[in-house]
Amino acid sequence: MQAKNEESMTDAQLEESARLFGILSDASRLRILRELLAGAYTVTELMDRTGLKQGNLSKHLGVLLQAGFVYREQDGNFARYHLVDPCVKELCRLMCGRIRERARSLL
Repeated sequence: MQAKNEESMTDAQLEESARLFGILSDASRLRILRELLAGAYTVTELMDRTGLKQGNLSKHLGVLLQAGFVYREQDGNFARYHLVDPCVKELCRLMCGRIRERARSLL
């Protein structure tokens, strides 16, 4: 029998990890997160920056909000969305770096 170390995860933790990675597997959500890495934006601003339609954008923001990746702050008549989970920023940095390196190696 293999001994468990401090880094091992329970089956429930693995399931939750798979769920969160599934949320991050959508290109539209990654576009939204890319924009939120630069700052906080309203839905209208995110529509302009991502090219997503309002209904589609709102659906994806709801998923990201429920997952705890973003935070919605009321700003007068508008809601402003912020990236709240620092792990998302680190994941994006790691994956984007990996993709850039692979692209360079193909040149």
